[in-house]
Amino acid sequence: MERWGFKSFLFYCGIGKEAYTSVRPLIWERNKRTVRITALLSGSMAGVFFVINLIRKSDVLFPYIFLFFGSLLILSVWLLIRNRKAIALSQILCYAEMAITCVYASLLSSTESNYAVPATSVIVFIALLPQSIDDRPVRMYLFMTAESVFYLFFSYFKKSPEVFSLDLINTVTFCVIGMILYSVICSRNVREIYQSIRVENIQRNTVSTLATVVEERDENTGGHIQRTVDYVEKLAERMKTDERYAGCTSSFYRNVVLAAPMHDIGKIKIPDAILNKPAKLDPDEYELMKKHAAYGADIIDRTMSSKEEQEYHAVAFNIARYHHERYDGTGYPEGLKGEEIPLEARIMALADVYDALVSDRVYKKAFPEEEAERIIREGIGTQFDPELGELFLAVLKDEKESGKPETAG
Repeated sequence: MERWGFKSFLFYCGIGKEAYTSVRPLIWERNKRTVRITALLSGSMAGVFFVINLIRKSDVLFPYIFLFFGSLLILSVWLLIRNRKAIALSQILCYAEMAITCVYASLLSSTESNYAVPATSVIVFIALLPQSIDDRPVRMYLFMTAESVFYLFFSYFKKSPEVFSLDLINTVTFCVIGMILYSVICSRNVREIYQSIRVENIQRNTVSTLATVVEERDENTGGHIQRTVDYVEKLAERMKTDERYAGCTSSFYRNVVLAAPMHDIGKIKIPDAILNKPAKLDPDEYELMKKHAAYGADIIDRTMSSKEEQEYHAVAFNIARYHHERYDGTGYPEGLKGEEIPLEARIMALADVYDALVSDRVYKKAFPEEEAERIIREGIGTQFDPELGELFLAVLKDEKESGKPETAG
């Protein structure tokens, strides 16, 4: 992490450009949650004050109407921003809201009915600020300053010196306190996320190293990890273009690919005599071998503890534990059936079985690709998810037609 500096703080919250860039998508995910909550609360507050002033027959109604509909609009827009690729759009919305709120501040300051209630005006005007929370202090500082300048500009020309003085005190006080509070909150949030990601990366590297150690022990599976990752990635790319999987997020696919190397990590607890036996396992040996799925899930559960990456943790856990479940319910360790089996485990099952078929093992020779594809096709609906199975076969077909050689052991 870079040393703290004024420029580093203003633009990168004190953690440096490279580190900041790496965690920015997560910062925006957290900010979106904050914005939704703040917009909901400010809209509710505006509605309550509008009703109160209406009952009291007060002339101060416009600020609350503006705040209510502004909050509703912001809430609606942010709820639509679900993809991390929309970060650029989010920034544009921030600047657009800044411009709109500057106009609002001008109208609020120059509205005659608000002359005698400057404190109320400023409080309502300030309520919009948190809804445009940004991830860099410099932009929020510009935001606060711009709104305050617009408000005070019209207040100076439209109001009496006494009322303007009160406006000046309120607005300047808010800006100073708001900037200090925001700097503390922003820096703390960003640093917490950055530290959490560092811990998560260490955990991932540790578990991935264990997976590599397992593969080196297992004479059956040389290169198996990378090949299955390749198959998983290609299947995930095909799923992204299929409307049946429109509900899957980009982070889900990313986590599936990242977690794929750990599907057999539980084999680290299986004795070498069983792991590398050059013959069919007897019933007792097979029962012990089957336990690697539960062992792997337990290792992942105890190794990964970061709250920031709960989705990744869950995906890795499900892949390790359930990639030997069968669609007809005859798999292990729990005998799950159909869509009871997590989607990520159904994806992994196809990649794992296909690579096992087309690769040499100490107890068998590799099957020809055509034979392996036939076995996969016959397993659709019994061993494999029907929809995913057809997509996987389509991936294999595309690979053949493109002229790219399959990666077999």
